[in-house]
Amino acid sequence: MNWLSKRRVYAMIEYLYIILASTVFGLQHSGMSALAIKGKIIDRWGKEGYARLFTTSSVITLLIAFISMNFWDWLYFVMNPVLIQPLLFTSGVILGIIGVIIAMMATRVISVSTVADMRTDRKAELVTGGIYSRVRHPLYLATVLVLLALALIYPFLPVFVFSLCMIFYTMIGAYFEERKLVLHYGDEYLEYRKRAGFIIPRIG
Repeated sequence: MNWLSKRRVYAMIEYLYIILASTVFGLQHSGMSALAIKGKIIDRWGKEGYARLFTTSSVITLLIAFISMNFWDWLYFVMNPVLIQPLLFTSGVILGIIGVIIAMMATRVISVSTVADMRTDRKAELVTGGIYSRVRHPLYLATVLVLLALALIYPFLPVFVFSLCMIFYTMIGAYFEERKLVLHYGDEYLEYRKRAGFIIPRIG
């Protein structure tokens, strides 16, 4: 096996590791969000315990996925500005800022503890105000925008593979969240779905 072939094999293993680590995060996030698992955790440790466990495990698995990129040249635009692609870089910064703003708007209305309330006997009120009047899953939208921003600001293959994997999971997560909300709220949610977009805000 020549040097070029070995390099391709190593690169393939690296990308498979990124995909695997991202999948582990996705399984953790979906598993912890499943009503059956969520219910058992809340019954044992309460809603606050669930929120702490969910946040901690999410941070750990996300950190593992992030480290799997094995990309450390985060200041390339300072140390080696010749690599900057102005259009991609500027677009990435703008998308990132928009994503952060959307996330801030969404977290003013709903939080992890609000999601945890879905497991209680008291039916939590369906949130349809603020940014939720335009888009049903603004936090997922914010996540996609930030991941796109990451890929545009750092247009290098490991970062692109990581962002693509995480965006793919984000869309799957939004789909399953949608199904869960339909089951939980029934006709009320179906009616709300006519007014607000899935992940792209509905205007007018």
